[in-house]
Amino acid sequence: MLHKLIEFAVRFYYFLFDRVFLYPLLRYLRNRFDLSFLNLGYKPKLGEQILTIVTSELHDEDDAHKPHIYLYEKTLSLCPEYMSLRGKRLLEIGCGHGGGILWLLRSHPELEEVAGVDCVVVNDIDGRIIEGSAEKIPYKDESFDIVLNIESSHLYADEAAFFRECARVLSPNGYVCWADLRYHDKICETLEKAHQCGLSLITFVDITRQVLSGIQQTAARYDEMLKNAPWIVQLFRDSLRSTYCAPGTEPYMRLERREKIYGCACWRNSRYSSSMPLSCTQ
Repeated sequence: MLHKLIEFAVRFYYFLFDRVFLYPLLRYLRNRFDLSFLNLGYKPKLGEQILTIVTSELHDEDDAHKPHIYLYEKTLSLCPEYMSLRGKRLLEIGCGHGGGILWLLRSHPELEEVAGVDCVVVNDIDGRIIEGSAEKIPYKDESFDIVLNIESSHLYADEAAFFRECARVLSPNGYVCWADLRYHDKICETLEKAHQCGLSLITFVDITRQVLSGIQQTAARYDEMLKNAPWIVQLFRDSLRSTYCAPGTEPYMRLERREKIYGCACWRNSRYSSSMPLSCTQ
């Protein structure tokens, strides 16, 4: 009982830390440090399909962002129409500072539309990003063909509402491409919620090992930033390192011990269909 209370207290602390301190801080530091991407990163396996697209589009100045970019491409690559995106309308929910939007515009010019929604808009990228909630997406029904969601759904108060909104704004047979981390025993719960909201699971991939490898690169960069950050920021050094899962921190060790899993999934919008396959077979 005591262990569960302590675990709850720790989770609640980081819940408040993220919302009350971290996000306003990131907004303040954005112009001082390059924080275009906020995900943990991904290091692809040798020969992965995404290597070709990313390598062909990367510039020298993108090198620091490579693990973040790889996570975007890995997630999008689960879409069955990844190699034929021409004319598709894509919405990223929880797009953060817009690094992913800028990358998609450059690497996939065949997309007809690329838009973003976030609860805090730092850079609207010529009006492409608008303020809004993942649980009440500010777009009309059937406005998009693909919804992309990278590493933010674990922060939503109502995960089921998020999935319902995805189904609503997607065209029939549109896709949700999703990546995030969950406690091992909560993965099936997330998949089941999506299923109940009219989303039919196409594939789920455990990418924990590749994300841990990506963290080795992203955390090293963030650690260097911390060394040069204002003293008020350095007061929260341990909490910040836990937020980006730096090696040696408890959040990193949870992934290492596989208490938490980093998953990547793609669903088809089947809310207009009379039958859907089972969502969780783990």
